[in-house]
Amino acid sequence: MKAVAPMGRYRMIFLVWGSLDAFYIVWYCINSWLGGRTPYLSDLSSTIALLEYQGGVNLVTALLSWMLQLSIILSCFMFLFRARRVKYLAYGQIPFRLFFLIPSVSVLLLAAQLLPGYSLVLLAMIIASEALKAWSLWKFA
Repeated sequence: MKAVAPMGRYRMIFLVWGSLDAFYIVWYCINSWLGGRTPYLSDLSSTIALLEYQGGVNLVTALLSWMLQLSIILSCFMFLFRARRVKYLAYGQIPFRLFFLIPSVSVLLLAAQLLPGYSLVLLAMIIASEALKAWSLWKFA
């Protein structure tokens, strides 16, 4: 009976984090459509246009941002298909999620839109969400 419980937690943890990544992807796409843009493609085009005029640090930041976006799509599928190695990708995402303020508990993005005056609280919640993700993957995955 005890051997079944950890597998249940493992599946639940992967389902939760995969679903939250999927929520972020849908949220990103909806916000793009509402802004009259094609998700990802319009942003890539804008990034390329911006980088033609600016370089250096902006180039590095843009590349890191795009790496994070692609890794979120990849981790979504890996979590939902329960690929065990996804936890290493998730650990690697943490500093970038903190830098770009893209929380693993992506419903916090809705809170950020609804409560714009609570930026310090939201920042603390983003840090807590990354700590929760790291702990849950370390403990149960």
